[in-house]
Amino acid sequence: MKALVYCYGNRGDVQPYLALAYALNLAGHKAVLAAPRLYAPLAAEYGVEFAPLDDGAVRIRSRADIRRLQVNSDRPSAESDRQRASIRKEMVPLYSAVLEDMWRAAAGGADLVVHSHAFREAVPQIAERLGVPHVLGALYPNFVVSRDYPSFGQLSSVFSDRTDHSRTDVRSFLGPEVIEALASWRAHTLGLPPRDGSLDFRYRADGTPAPVLHCFSPHILKPGSDWPDSVHTAGFWHLPPAPGWQPPERLLRFLEDGDRPVFFGFGSAVGTEPEHTARLVLDAIAQTGYRAVVVAGWGALDIGHAPENVLALDEVPYPWLLPQTRAAVNSGSLGAHNAALTAGVPQVVCPFEVNQLMWGDHLHRLGVAPPPLKQRELTADALAAAVRTAAEDPVMAATATGLGRLLGEEDGAASAVTFLEGVL
Repeated sequence: MKALVYCYGNRGDVQPYLALAYALNLAGHKAVLAAPRLYAPLAAEYGVEFAPLDDGAVRIRSRADIRRLQVNSDRPSAESDRQRASIRKEMVPLYSAVLEDMWRAAAGGADLVVHSHAFREAVPQIAERLGVPHVLGALYPNFVVSRDYPSFGQLSSVFSDRTDHSRTDVRSFLGPEVIEALASWRAHTLGLPPRDGSLDFRYRADGTPAPVLHCFSPHILKPGSDWPDSVHTAGFWHLPPAPGWQPPERLLRFLEDGDRPVFFGFGSAVGTEPEHTARLVLDAIAQTGYRAVVVAGWGALDIGHAPENVLALDEVPYPWLLPQTRAAVNSGSLGAHNAALTAGVPQVVCPFEVNQLMWGDHLHRLGVAPPPLKQRELTADALAAAVRTAAEDPVMAATATGLGRLLGEEDGAASAVTFLEGVL
């Protein structure tokens, strides 16, 4: 089987799909990962064939105005709505550039197309042109109509609002400029005639429901009671350390030289004040007296000179490191919090934006984290108190250990490969 795997976004949005492509290759299939160009070196580390997509829409997220909107995404206003509308119009040429690259990625053909929720209105049209099935690989439960979860576009209430949004019109989430760009691309690049429902990722061109593959564990999010058999939920797609990867000597020495440290890392989130956030984190660590490993990621943390009880790194595989920590402080991103759940360690979630806040609230309800601390409201005192709770609360530790044991028995990526084989 040749599978074309599409995804787009920050590293946390891309890494699960690289894990899936890698698992497909290990199972004897051939996978091509189509993702923003800047991730080509990451795919090369795993020997996964890579098709580059224009990455302008990813790089632009580091702009100060976009970072401010992200940090305040849980409190919309008329002004923020105006700014978002302006940015959407600015992004249309970048969107069109990605569309063209997506079709170029399909030049070698495929037996199956798998895609993330990014560009979900476009990828199924590529599958239609190729005449092959398409499968949505979803990181959230709300892309399948259900009485248990609200539909896409309602992410902020995905764990609390139990309203049926089965009649949601996918076009309502696309601006007129995007719809126009899609129509032109469909006609002139794909050479397909107009078709009602061509933007609805939930269905194949023949009108039958498209399969959905969930990238989360049923132990963390219960499958919808009315989901059909075409929906598969069997665990997160963890990306193991790259073949041949070895931990740096200074990390090994640090882990051997004292008590288990607390992990601090905000992954691919880009904060508005990385130096301020780093000082705040170091102050919180000093208050707790714990040892800590701080991973800079994409720049939300800018650690200069670190004290002896703190080791600062640019990057390290979470599945390797987190089982050796006593707690994990993260932004609520999928990769970090799922790795911490699987490692069986309590967490402190410091969300930058509304989707991360949603996960932080859910982890608190699961009993593996104190209430989330929003980045814009973060203080050293509050962070230190939350870290102490996560590191010392015996009930929280037992809950995290129990969930970690359950998740450790799953192999979500291998299960996903089996499901995709069944689709064909």
